[in-house]
Amino acid sequence: MNFVGDQINGTLKYVTGYTGFSGNPDYQEGNFLAFKVAPSLGEGAAYTIEVVNGHSGPVQLDSDMNAVIRIESNSTQSLKIVGTKGDDSVTRIYSFAGLTLEAES
Repeated sequence: MNFVGDQINGTLKYVTGYTGFSGNPDYQEGNFLAFKVAPSLGEGAAYTIEVVNGHSGPVQLDSDMNAVIRIESNSTQSLKIVGTKGDDSVTRIYSFAGLTLEAES
């Protein structure tokens, strides 16, 4: 997996029985992407991530800045990361167009 500009490229395997993502069995299988957010606003900034056109709104990252997201579509979904610190804010949106989502086998 790699981030090139505003696009994420690579292949995501189809996973089943992944209980670390959700307690809801409907969300325990699919194509998952794990990554770490590199903070750009320095100490004390807060960051949220969101799968645009996903099933929930923004989720606050904790101090380890690690995240796992479930991707259902590389054409209608994207990743939005927002960082805020005081009056400063930065928003990045990453396309999933470069991802291959393997089907359930």
